[in-house]
Amino acid sequence: MTNKHEIAGLFAGIGGLERGLHRAGHRTVLLCENDPGATAVLKARFPNVPHHHDVTNLPALPKSTTLVAAGFPCQDLSQAGQTAGISGLRSGLVDEVFRLVRQTRTPWLLLENVPFMLQLNRGRAMDHITGVLESLGYRWAYRVVDSRAFGRPQRRRRVYLLASAAEDPR
Repeated sequence: MTNKHEIAGLFAGIGGLERGLHRAGHRTVLLCENDPGATAVLKARFPNVPHHHDVTNLPALPKSTTLVAAGFPCQDLSQAGQTAGISGLRSGLVDEVFRLVRQTRTPWLLLENVPFMLQLNRGRAMDHITGVLESLGYRWAYRVVDSRAFGRPQRRRRVYLLASAAEDPR
């Protein structure tokens, strides 16, 4: 992933993924977030980036999008949450990412979520996600990353899955 990317941030929260990618030289072309507090932060951090409120009625990604970054909802996948799994009302929204990617054939996709999804329901969430990616012609790789590895005092482990339709994502 050496080229500069045009990023669509879905489930953008306060723009953590997008901000990091921006610092690495990439450009955000769309943000989608429905939480009013997070949206206020996004508008301050990314004042000139178009914002969409609801991923379920986002008709399409901008044609220039080369990377979709999506920290999709974790409530159904979290050990502290409902543990409804990938078919839960919130975490199941990852399928909206796939709907949009199907339309645009975006070359790269970066997903982020909680590591408990790897073991919940014997890994059904990961099976679902990777199965859809493979059916769309993407290759994928993932890592569990802990914020402490970057000098942060809080343990915050996350799964980052990078998928590509064109290159080896490892």
